This record gives sequence, C-alpha cells and structure tokens, in this order.
Amino acid sequence: MNQPTWEDFKAFKEALKEELRQEFREEQRQLKEEVRQLREQITEPIPATTRIEVASADVLNQLKALDQGQKEISQKQDKFATDVEELKIDAKAYTGDAAIFKNKVEHIESDVSTLKSDVGTLKTDMGQVKTDIDTIKTVQNGHSKYFEEHGRRLSQMATKDEVNTRFDKVEGDIAELKGLIMQLIQQKP
Repeated sequence: MNQPTWEDFKAFKEALKEELRQEFREEQRQLKEEVRQLREQITEPIPATTRIEVASADVLNQLKALDQGQKEISQKQDKFATDVEELKIDAKAYTGDAAIFKNKVEHIESDVSTLKSDVGTLKTDMGQVKTDIDTIKTVQNGHSKYFEEHGRRLSQMATKDEVNTRFDKVEGDIAELKGLIMQLIQQKP
C-alpha cells in the first residue's frame, strides 16, 4: 500500500492553497471588471435649465423612452451594487473557509505525525515478533528431530502380540530344555 510521504502532503497542501488563491484572484478580477463597467455606464443627469412649454408627441415619447432607459440603468446599477456586496461577502466567506481549511490541515499534520510514530512502534514490535517466531521455529525443529527419533525407536519396539509370541516361544524352549535335562538326569546312573 503506497502511503503519501510528508513531502507529498506538503506539495498537496501548497497546490490546494495556490488553487484557492487563483480562484480568489479570478473572482477579484471579475469584480473589478464589473465595477469598471458600472462606472462607465454611470451618466450624470442632465439639468433642466429651461422649460419648454411646447411639446410635441414625438418629443414626449422620446422623453418617456429616456426616462425609462434611465430607470433601467438605475435598476441595473442597483443590482450590480448588490452583486458587488454579495461578492464581498463571498470573499469574506472564502477567507473564513481558508482559515478553517488551514486549521484542518494542521490537525491532519498532527494526525500524520502520530501515525508515523505508531508505524515506527509497530515496525519495532514486528521485529520482535519475527525474532520470537524464528526462536519458536528453531525449538520446533528440535522437537521434530526428537519426535522422529522417538518414532524410529517406537517402530523398533515389539508389539504386545510379538512379545507374547516371543514369550510363548521362550516358555516352549524352557520346557524343551527341562525335558532334555530330565532325560540327561535319568540317563546318568
């Protein structure tokens, strides 16, 4: 199992920070562009210096259209201002999220350090276990040789039936010798 190294973790952390910075910079750039565009759209109101009493229908329609256009521009400006405020809030949230992320990364770094220590302890313990297993194998090999020798000795020992057969033969031999001895004793004057 491939475990990430500390350097891999740091590289990941830096790459993530850089990615968040790039996103933040891009959003800032977009906000600045929107504000620039809004500023270009702002026009100063034309002061009414003279009042013209004679108004034709065409002039009135043009004035209404201009008034409607100014209202639309004003609404768009209000919406853009609201959007800019929302983007500022989002930027603050990203900053807060970055702080939370940094805190979590620090916790992860601490956990990784603990895991490294635990792995080191496990390696040491496993070394001792391997030594113990090797010792057990050596002892078992000795036992195996002992049991092999014991098995050979047992296989060479006679069974109960073989002992009884041998005993019966010895009794027969003794009886035969007794008979011979008795014959010899009787033959001697």
